[in-house]
Amino acid sequence: MAFRNLNKAAAGGLLLTSALGFFGCGGGGSSTTASGSPAPGPTPTTAMAPLQVSLGDAPADWIMAFGMTVNAITLTNSTGATVNVMPASAATEMMQLMATVQPVSTLNVPQGTYTQAKVTVASVSMGYMDPVSHAYTQKTLTGPFTATVPFSPSMTVGNAPAALNFDMNMASSVGIDGSGNVTFNPAMTAAMATVSGTSANPWQGGMQHQVGSVSSVSGSTFAMGSMMGLPAATFTTNGSTQFPATGLSGMNMMTSGMMVAVDASLQADGTYLAQRVEYMGVGSTGGMGGGLVTAITGNPPTQLTLAANAGQGGGMMASSIAGTLTVSLPATVPYSLDTDGVSLAGLPFAPTFDAASLVKGQRVNVVSTSGMMSGSGGMGGGMGTLGTLTASQVRLEPQALHGTVSAYTVGGTLTTFTLTLPSDSAFATLTGATTVQVYQQAGTQVMGTTPVANGADVQARGLLFYDAGTYKLVTGWLAVH
Repeated sequence: MAFRNLNKAAAGGLLLTSALGFFGCGGGGSSTTASGSPAPGPTPTTAMAPLQVSLGDAPADWIMAFGMTVNAITLTNSTGATVNVMPASAATEMMQLMATVQPVSTLNVPQGTYTQAKVTVASVSMGYMDPVSHAYTQKTLTGPFTATVPFSPSMTVGNAPAALNFDMNMASSVGIDGSGNVTFNPAMTAAMATVSGTSANPWQGGMQHQVGSVSSVSGSTFAMGSMMGLPAATFTTNGSTQFPATGLSGMNMMTSGMMVAVDASLQADGTYLAQRVEYMGVGSTGGMGGGLVTAITGNPPTQLTLAANAGQGGGMMASSIAGTLTVSLPATVPYSLDTDGVSLAGLPFAPTFDAASLVKGQRVNVVSTSGMMSGSGGMGGGMGTLGTLTASQVRLEPQALHGTVSAYTVGGTLTTFTLTLPSDSAFATLTGATTVQVYQQAGTQVMGTTPVANGADVQARGLLFYDAGTYKLVTGWLAVH
């Protein structure tokens, strides 16, 4: 889905521009007198403006995990000069970004008009359901791979902050033949959006649930490094910043090494204001691994297998993405929900996540207070069997499913529909479920130029529950093709 088609939909909807160029040209940094003659003084410098660069994904339904390292993103201006907007390479996992975006860079760029971008990917690690054997298969692809993304119309950066969102069409980018040979030729579109300044909405210059480890603390600010997405960032907090988790009730309790999840908004000066900082429950000696549940052992469960698509600390590395991670589940391990951005109010069923309702196909994050025991892939040294985490917490995380809408029923503040999954859906192959019941709340953010209706092709993102033998997805976001 091209993000240039996003607009404001229902209550709680999202406002994006309908074209790439929405800023007035800021021009250069020179000044003039009232008569229009150049003012005397030192040689003028180029005027700059903050830019957040983010990546998102349109689905390839047969892929379960797709990690890639982006080495460079360059913008070409109207004079043919280029600007590098990736000062450091960044790793990201694309399948968890379906129906959302994640920042990979934030910096000041010269004001002016830009005509295209070039994105260079160094390497890829992926996991998918083999179309013939239906077995989970891992593959690495070595680049570089390059996508040229034309801006039509041209993009003009003025003196206000901007958010540039790249959308990878995964279905068009990755191919597989009957012999299992995989090819990657990245196909992307791009769109510019206004920066809210007050919202953590990632399309509008924010970040939502960015997980990382605190590297330094100074007064009301802290710096954080992340394995996935933005490699490093500095955040300012104020009296409105929320600290919802026990163990971190405010900045006075924050220490280096803490693993946290941050919601933040980009400010006019290019800094981030933290709106929500949640302690993940572990420090520098622990780790977090996340992914789709592919196997469950025991009843009640004593062990999980995940197709890894996230990690932090504990030996996890970007090259671990798409490997299989084993999780040991103590009998007393707590289960929780990441409801950031998803409302569970007014549902006709009890949205429960515990040992009894844990099922294959759900996306979870597992936090461990101890390090990961090595597997055949080494301590985060690559794909394969990555190792074992002993869970100190299991948390249900938002995920996205793609399909076709039917039985669309509007009922007050809650709308329901059936999502029929594509025939090559990895989720369907893994779980046996060909449909999912979807719940659209009044505050669900709807993106697209057409409304959700029967027959629509949509990406639905939210929390996935298993209730009364049925998969039920409560959405925070819907993207309509």
